[in-house]
Amino acid sequence: MGGNRYFAGTIDAFTQLHIVRRLAPCLGRLAALLGPEERESLESGDPEAALVSLAAAASELSDEDVEYIVNACLDATERRQPGGGPAALRANGVTMFTLNLPELLCISYRVLKANLADFSAALPSDFDGRGLKPDANGSAFRVGKSSS
Repeated sequence: MGGNRYFAGTIDAFTQLHIVRRLAPCLGRLAALLGPEERESLESGDPEAALVSLAAAASELSDEDVEYIVNACLDATERRQPGGGPAALRANGVTMFTLNLPELLCISYRVLKANLADFSAALPSDFDGRGLKPDANGSAFRVGKSSS
């Protein structure tokens, strides 16, 4: 996405609980609004087709809840550096890289999908009952397209 590779780690169970609690008012609506086209849009790193659906569902959340959820997603995400090593997207409450809205939405979606899929059948899932299915490169999560 934007020439960058992002990787998500695990969000701890208590933070997951707080995220699910905050998402509860709009979870059903979000699942109903996000059809296959919108999901594919978010998976591909180009969320334009999903923006209206996401905005409609997110409008049911307070600003504080949205910030909590997005910041928790950023806390769990690393960005591959040009030299090869990962760097945290957010450290000590500060976002370390400039992100645009489509990147922010796609990263948040993918982190939530990877971390909360086993909590709700309403969220799209890559889980097979034993854990997250790795891709061809052995990674269980990647945002955007990879050239390697």
